Amino acid sequence: MMFVHADSSGETCPEKKVLYKLISGLHSSIPMHIAGDYLLDESRNQWGQNIELMYDRILRHPDRVRNMYFTYLFVLRALTSLLSATEYLEQAEYDTGNHAEDLKTQSLIKQLLYSPKLQTACPVPFDEAKLWQGQGGPELKQQIQKKFRNISALMDCVGCEKCRLWGKLQVQGLGTALKIFFSVGNQDKEGDQTLQLQRNEVIALVNLLNRLSESVKMVHDMRPDVERLMEDQITKTSSKPGRLRRVLDLAFSFLVK
Repeated sequence: MMFVHADSSGETCPEKKVLYKLISGLHSSIPMHIAGDYLLDESRNQWGQNIELMYDRILRHPDRVRNMYFTYLFVLRALTSLLSATEYLEQAEYDTGNHAEDLKTQSLIKQLLYSPKLQTACPVPFDEAKLWQGQGGPELKQQIQKKFRNISALMDCVGCEKCRLWGKLQVQGLGTALKIFFSVGNQDKEGDQTLQLQRNEVIALVNLLNRLSESVKMVHDMRPDVERLMEDQITKTSSKPGRLRRVLDLAFSFLVK
């Protein structure tokens, strides 16, 4: 795939590393939500947390957890720390069809954009001004955009309609965050920012931030207990000899007699 190829020097360029982490982080966030609200017993319609799935898919893999945090910070920074996006989202029209809801939405967006806690909690994971700005920058941007279109197209093959909808929405949200970063340093001749977002892109971006923040919170809240529980289960399982081990022990006992 494009984002794991190395250049002529044998090293992967920073832009491709960023893209790999973003896809990995998104791919890690989705199972967290699945495991957090899992159909445990279909006959009784019992839903709950699937601890084993959460541990096996995500928590036992530190790199997946790190990439999830990276993706969360990437999207959060795109929303709250880049002037072009902040100004655009603040001035955007939020028409829900209900005036009271419109005012509430505008208020919530401003709280999100200008929250001191979020701005201080969002360190600079990389210098976006240096990304996609080199000689091959425009070509690399086109390649990344093409990859995201391909990923979105692959979502059409998902049989579950709800899964397909959520998948395409989150992929579009991540693509929108990249679009915001692509706009850094791109200004027209009069100095105005060229960033333009469509309504569905803003919706996808905010929804993605919500899903990622929920995943990060689940990891933060549940990781110590889940890891302790799974380690206890692994210890108990390993302390009980399996069938093959019992057969070998029995065979060895005959040999030493």
